[in-house]
Amino acid sequence: MPLSEAEKQGKQIVYNTKIEMFIASFSGGKDSQVLLDLVSRVIPPNDFSVIYSDTGYEIPPSLEIFEKTKQRYQNKTPDLKFYLAKNHQNVIDYWDKMGSPSRIHRWCCNVMKSAPLSRKIKEISGTNKQPKAVLFDGVRAEESSSRSGRNRIGKNVKHNNIINASPILYWNPTEIYFYLLFHKLPINQAYRNGLSRVGCVICPYASNWSEDLCAKLYPETVSPFLNKLKDDLKKSNISGVDNYIKQGQWKMRAGGKNVESSSSLNIISTSPNFKASLNNPKEKILVWLKVLGKLQYIEQNNIIKGSLNYKKKIYNFEITNNTNNNVIIEFKEVSNEILFISHLKKILNKTVYCVHCEVCEVECPTGALSVVPVVTVDENKCIHCLKCVNFDPKGCVIASSINISKGDNKMKTSKTGINRYNDGMGLREAWLNKFFNNYDKFFEDSSHGINVQYQIPPLINWLKEANILQAETKLISEVGKLLALKYQTHPEIVWEIIFINLCYNSEICYWFHSNIDFDRTYLKSELEIILQDSYPEYKDRTLRNPLNSLLNTFKESPLGSKIPVGKHVRVDKNLGLVRQSYNDIALVSVAYSLYKYAEKKNRYNLTVSELYKEDQKEGIYRQFGVSREVFEKHLRTLKEEKNRVLNADLNMGLDNINLRDDISSIDILKLLF
Repeated sequence: MPLSEAEKQGKQIVYNTKIEMFIASFSGGKDSQVLLDLVSRVIPPNDFSVIYSDTGYEIPPSLEIFEKTKQRYQNKTPDLKFYLAKNHQNVIDYWDKMGSPSRIHRWCCNVMKSAPLSRKIKEISGTNKQPKAVLFDGVRAEESSSRSGRNRIGKNVKHNNIINASPILYWNPTEIYFYLLFHKLPINQAYRNGLSRVGCVICPYASNWSEDLCAKLYPETVSPFLNKLKDDLKKSNISGVDNYIKQGQWKMRAGGKNVESSSSLNIISTSPNFKASLNNPKEKILVWLKVLGKLQYIEQNNIIKGSLNYKKKIYNFEITNNTNNNVIIEFKEVSNEILFISHLKKILNKTVYCVHCEVCEVECPTGALSVVPVVTVDENKCIHCLKCVNFDPKGCVIASSINISKGDNKMKTSKTGINRYNDGMGLREAWLNKFFNNYDKFFEDSSHGINVQYQIPPLINWLKEANILQAETKLISEVGKLLALKYQTHPEIVWEIIFINLCYNSEICYWFHSNIDFDRTYLKSELEIILQDSYPEYKDRTLRNPLNSLLNTFKESPLGSKIPVGKHVRVDKNLGLVRQSYNDIALVSVAYSLYKYAEKKNRYNLTVSELYKEDQKEGIYRQFGVSREVFEKHLRTLKEEKNRVLNADLNMGLDNINLRDDISSIDILKLLF
């Protein structure tokens, strides 16, 4: 009841909050219709508002039901306010800038729905800051696995300062329809036409039934998106475009090879100085730097020299504005400043790629940040909470979606470097057993039963990349002899060493351990798309063979079972893969991995932090997912080992690893085997 009525009846206020607004989210679907009716029975019409998010993907019946519902309620309760939230840019324009949405980069929900809704809430409040609001939504647990884990009340579920309340979280469809019919509520015509859900007209998570039905019922709404998909796929030399779309492979897009952008970010160095080149940045770098901390600077002859107070520590920088809209920024002596470098990279991503999508603006709790029409930061309001950068792994939705920042994401190689294994042949345990048992005469003796024409050539390439064979011959290498001897008693340790070598010498293994995350299940089709995005210069069919070879290696060796760096799983009858963390790694493998890393970097003074930092692409963690606790325990053991292969300072906040520069990775095998 209204507060005034409660006071008249002498009722006592037993619970008070700082909530400033109540909002009912409306989508035009059956669930939001029930939700709105429930909220209207509990909260007076002048104490809450209804917001419909027009994503640009809306099917015509949803737009119609919004107007019908609005008229129905306002005829009964004129005080109830209805608002339309919409991004200031057309959704198809974002496809040009970010690429199509996908299951991996589902940017459309944040950019076209939740961010405009949050911005509308701020607009309704009449203040510049994001108000504290309760948002009632029609989410139901059985709609998806992610929603099944939701709580009925959740704080900051999607955006800052918003509490999501889901009153019908545990309702089922039968209850929803009974409620609609019993109360004679408007029902979206799309349900009567056969749709079970009335969301976006095109969606990475839509069923085949929904896609086919929408294409027939609403062709004018669907066609701009299908045409855009076809144009982008043709530019990428994807074979069989129509079939590619029909099978839904576009839904697994992982990078931005289809996105034409004149802007780019190149991280030149991170140690001892951080240096980056910004080509055609969309925004001014000094504006975004204000988010990190207080700035002081002077500008002379296109060179800006200044200091940044980040978390009560001063960092000196220099910015050079070159011709052709190229900006060079350098921070001095920041080698061990892992957190600062991480936040700085996010700021640079925002500077280079910003398309004013509104998502980061609604994260700002004080109203200091505005991104439309250009980015501005009010220094008097900014509290440097970094919520506008920490909401996304790259600090920017578009940077995550197009994923084109330069770096060492892959080895420099030729087409033959990645596609070296005939017909998807992996490195099989059965083959390695036969080779190690008779390596002196293996290639002359055909009794091993391995096909000489089709299977021996890929096996030779695998063995060379594992450092078991000499590079230019079929003779066993020094490492190979050490591994052959150890294989008789500790085969798992040998496979650990083999995988470490493959991560440095095999293009497909390097890609895999650098790009595929731990404890996340990937469908094979998703792996294919991620690989294609990493190598846009190759056709998709060229890349399927090395991927199949890698998957075959995991299937036919301990690398997919006892050492689960690539474990096969089944996902709804589809082949999937998951990288599981492996903490049972041998001491010798830890030391060997460290020395291989040091030899590539050409330095023997390392830190634990650098091996575990967010953007690290190599090393022990990327190879096996070893927890930091287990890794440091192994370092302490190796420090006390009689051969003293390393020294580690891990006390009082230190994490230094000092390797010996008088021994090599091969020596590690000799000493510790």
